[in-house]
Amino acid sequence: MGRVIKKEDVSKFGKIVAGTAKDKKTLYGTVLYVDHFGAVVFIDNDDIAHRFSSALVDSFEEQEFKDMSA
Repeated sequence: MGRVIKKEDVSKFGKIVAGTAKDKKTLYGTVLYVDHFGAVVFIDNDDIAHRFSSALVDSFEEQEFKDMSA
């Protein structure tokens, strides 16, 4: 198990690996919200919201955001 996402991680950009064994996802985006149970709401780069319980989050790696559109 990787690093637990905490309230201090809200608004940080990075890579999250989460989901069940059958449906494991690796997403890049921003942590939108962490509730007091540890559930995470994550907004990916396509502006799609994903909600994961704390037990389903394998890791979160904070990364520097690089705007590639310019």
